[in-house]
Amino acid sequence: MRALPVLDQPHDTCVRRVPIFARLSPDQQDAVGSFARPVALAAGELLHRAGEPVGQLFVVHTGSVKLVHTAPSGRTQIVRVAGPGEAVDEHAFLTGQRPDHHVEAVEDSRLCVFDHAVLAKLLATYPGISVGMMRTLSERLADAERRLALSALDVPARVAGYLLGLPAEGSDGTYRVRLPLAKKDIASWLATTPESFSRALARLERDGIVAVERDVVTLRDPDALDALANR
Repeated sequence: MRALPVLDQPHDTCVRRVPIFARLSPDQQDAVGSFARPVALAAGELLHRAGEPVGQLFVVHTGSVKLVHTAPSGRTQIVRVAGPGEAVDEHAFLTGQRPDHHVEAVEDSRLCVFDHAVLAKLLATYPGISVGMMRTLSERLADAERRLALSALDVPARVAGYLLGLPAEGSDGTYRVRLPLAKKDIASWLATTPESFSRALARLERDGIVAVERDVVTLRDPDALDALANR
């Protein structure tokens, strides 16, 4: 993790795009941004390991990071992928507990870092941050519940639901999505193996429901995907 020079303009940090700061006025957001310390991660670089003490809240400015949990058996699973505007390690700030996951950059990324002591003072000064944090955590809980429901489905249905959840481009009933992660990481996020994920994707392509070209998937029949994901 490399510290970057402090930016000249507070709004050049990621504060204005972060949901937990959304209830603040632009001037208040700039005031909060003045306390942020920018850092950089290269693709594959660790922000921290599981079990390490964490005294900062991290917010992704550009790029993305993945939170990975390792079971006692050694099996790893991606818990979450955080992109621009998303915060990481709020749990450590709220509970004081050490994280049970490591955080790794998916690509070259820039983050804003708030020391816990500074963040506690900001919460006292701007109570709206607390509301934003609770709303974000509630949305994340709802997402975890959706993932839990998804895990009860077979792999093709999980893949169909995952594809439908990605940002899509296109019209006239044909849409394209770009896979945001390596296929092995998507398989981990879906709680399956890379081989099972590849077979499910190949089956969808063989059935004419999607077309796959490297990391771009054309959704030829979104209705069929929806039926598969909700059967």
